[in-house]
Amino acid sequence: MRHYGAIMAIRRASLETATERTRAKLQKRAKSGPAANERSHDALEATTRERILASATRLFAEKGFEGASMPAIAKASGITAGAIYKHFEGKGELLLEVVMRSFLSSPLFAHSSERGNDTTAMANLAAAYTEPALKLVRQLSIEVHSGAARDAKVRHVLSKFNRLAVAHYSASVATAQQAGKLDPHLDPDHVARAFCILIMGLIHMDTLLPDLVGDGSWREFIRERAAALIGVGRVDPSSKNHSDS
Repeated sequence: MRHYGAIMAIRRASLETATERTRAKLQKRAKSGPAANERSHDALEATTRERILASATRLFAEKGFEGASMPAIAKASGITAGAIYKHFEGKGELLLEVVMRSFLSSPLFAHSSERGNDTTAMANLAAAYTEPALKLVRQLSIEVHSGAARDAKVRHVLSKFNRLAVAHYSASVATAQQAGKLDPHLDPDHVARAFCILIMGLIHMDTLLPDLVGDGSWREFIRERAAALIGVGRVDPSSKNHSDS
């Protein structure tokens, strides 16, 4: 589960500002009311946040980053436009949260993260991006990069996320090198950056290579090429995604 934990850490770091702001508000309100009211309020906040994320996921997928306005997302969530900012600083932060939740909720991600060492999991992760089940993740990831070109806040958070992702993958490669599992002459940072670029290409599959989405031989090719890129050389068949069975 190291890979899953690292991605969760990236997600937390990307949203730390909003998290601290929400926590501060909840703590302030908790001091003014009894425990029962506090629990009720926290439950209501969580439910409202879930409604916002569900509505945002649908609207971002249907209309894109530019077309899905915050007032429209608020209306679809059953709250006022102003109330949405109690939970999210802006549309960029909301989009990134939607993308991460969509990715982390995928059974393919959980499966690939739990199997094998981190470098093997990286190859499985790349292969997972070829699956129909990750269409929403691919689509929303494209929206993040589109939004980054237009919104400075999205660009800032995306840049931070990318740095953290590269650092995580680089650390995984370095750890494998220290354990004698990878070529010690490889530059971990170069490997991590190349891996991220591979993932960036795969998120465009629905537009560039729609016929290969869900193709088993293509999935295996990507798994093998990702493993070779990382330096694994060979992926243990027992670590393949459950979709192979």
